[in-house]
Amino acid sequence: MDSSLFYTNRHSVYFLQYHLVVVTEHRHPVLVGELKDRLLTISRNVIEGDWNCRIIEMNTDIDHIHVLFEAPPQVQPSKLVNNYKTVTSRLLRKELI
Repeated sequence: MDSSLFYTNRHSVYFLQYHLVVVTEHRHPVLVGELKDRLLTISRNVIEGDWNCRIIEMNTDIDHIHVLFEAPPQVQPSKLVNNYKTVTSRLLRKELI
């Protein structure tokens, strides 16, 4: 593996990538049009803006979203996912439903 792929901080060398898949409740096919566009925008804001991670790739189908992202070791994936699901659900319900 190329050493330029690795990141460093004061105490570690790391290369952490996560593949997050979030499915709609009961796999309802609702991720189309304006809802899909807004979900992608919110996802970028939460993951890159709030958690200082870097999204490598992100796409959706009608009933789920895939997000491949890099994160520093200080980010706890369980807390990021919990925050992501809470924020996206709250904002989408408030704005579009």
